[in-house]
Amino acid sequence: MKRAHRSNAGLSPRRRIAGFSLVELMVALLISLVLSAAALGILLSNRRVHGATEGLGRLQENARTAFELMARDIREAGGNPCDFRMEVANMLSDDVNWWTSYETGISGFDDGAFADSEPDTDAIRVQYFEDTGAVTTAPMASSSGVLAVNNIGAIEAGQILAACGFFPDTPFPPDTPFLTPFPLTIFSAGKAGGAITHEADDGNLSDDFKNAGPAWAYPAGTIISRLRALEWYVGKNDRGGTSLFRRQLTYPAGLGPTMGEPEEIIPDVTDLQFRYFTRGEAEPDDVPASWPEVTAVEVALVMEAADTRTSSVDGELIQRRLVHVIALRNKL
Repeated sequence: MKRAHRSNAGLSPRRRIAGFSLVELMVALLISLVLSAAALGILLSNRRVHGATEGLGRLQENARTAFELMARDIREAGGNPCDFRMEVANMLSDDVNWWTSYETGISGFDDGAFADSEPDTDAIRVQYFEDTGAVTTAPMASSSGVLAVNNIGAIEAGQILAACGFFPDTPFPPDTPFLTPFPLTIFSAGKAGGAITHEADDGNLSDDFKNAGPAWAYPAGTIISRLRALEWYVGKNDRGGTSLFRRQLTYPAGLGPTMGEPEEIIPDVTDLQFRYFTRGEAEPDDVPASWPEVTAVEVALVMEAADTRTSSVDGELIQRRLVHVIALRNKL
């Protein structure tokens, strides 16, 4: 049987090149747009989640760093390498600068009272003496004599130092000696050879180590420590925002002690608040009745992630308020 052979010659040109109709193209385009919109929505959602997560992580890391650095200073407030309960004898002739008055070791400013802080934020000042590693190698010849030390290289002229030590006493019964502390003597240091001087020309009230009572001379083994004085506050940064700043006492060669330039510690801090626990009180106060009775400090930081609003949650910048309580090691 012969199969019939059909020819395309009789078909119209439109029938021979038939393709997608306009309706089919519009449907395909609509489906493509829907799929593209869904993919774009997922992409934008992932971007917002990533931005929020990254911003929150940065806030937590910055807060951890801020609390660690502040705690290192606040914890030592009012301390010295010997004993915070020692009587203090201040020989410094400077009675103008705040760091020369060593009565409490800690003081605060409430609601923008500190000159460099942002309105409605708090600030704090901390003082303590840190060990220099230098100790006297021989007793002082007299109360106006020099202090020979094992490491004069650890001392710079003009530094504010403290001498603290103990001398043996023999109470009743005579075979049970114990150590009685000298007062903590604060003075401005000079250097002479391998020894520390404390003369009036060095910035002191007199050449003698003395307080209201008789003059005294320190024994060998006296510990020499150096004053640290710091300020913590929230201020404006050079980018138009606010940051956590620290400023600390420095000793430029030949210029004597002076407060250094502000150091930006943590960015994106919008608020800083302190409350103070005092001995015998269960609740903290914004301003304690007695600074010497402060035993712990509550620090509250408000931080804002530096993300654009389009990459943050619900179009708002991420904010967190974080609280940390720091006990004063020398008051426990």
